Amino acid sequence: MIRQKDRIAKGAEAIIYRGSFLQTPIILKHRLPKIYRLPQIDKTIRLQRLRAEARIMVLAWKIGAHVPVLLGIDFANRTLLMEEIQGELLFFIMNTAPLTKMKSIFKDIGQEVGLLHKNDITHGDLTVFNVVINKENKPWLIDFGLGQVSVEREKKADDLLTFYSTLKAISPDFQDLFDLFKHGYFGMYKKGRKTFEHMKKIQSRARYIAREDRLE
Repeated sequence: MIRQKDRIAKGAEAIIYRGSFLQTPIILKHRLPKIYRLPQIDKTIRLQRLRAEARIMVLAWKIGAHVPVLLGIDFANRTLLMEEIQGELLFFIMNTAPLTKMKSIFKDIGQEVGLLHKNDITHGDLTVFNVVINKENKPWLIDFGLGQVSVEREKKADDLLTFYSTLKAISPDFQDLFDLFKHGYFGMYKKGRKTFEHMKKIQSRARYIAREDRLE
């Protein structure tokens, strides 16, 4: 029997609840309806996105990535049921743990992302809020709502840039941490260096646009 318990997060697209299934802790991710869309169109869009996220999670699990196990789909309520990873968000650990502890964690995160990209899976929202560190200090990637299967280097580079940008925004040691991430990423994904170079090109484009905006 599935029991829904406390709400733990709410975003623009979904509400996340803790729950239990046969006394096993689970997470329920309910995709929210959008009142600005026609009801039937909204139902169709939410169903498509629900199925897409479920597919990405299953693919990532099959290649051995550390992601929550998908336990079921409640199609009627547009809800995913998944394993709850026992641990703490990377963001909170970074605020309390010493840099020495972070070194192996960030290398492992790089390996996890490299494994996804090696198999043409992109996360889509790779931030410090979508990585859970378990009791063994191993990273698990969560929230694949924007994930895709794609061979495009641009999309993989977007993952790297998103992760780099969030690191830069919250940690004075962002460069050291990202270098550790790259070490794990390059070790897992042979084409990773080309993806990183493409990330720098995206950065350059953004800087150019920003300069143009300032001139107006």
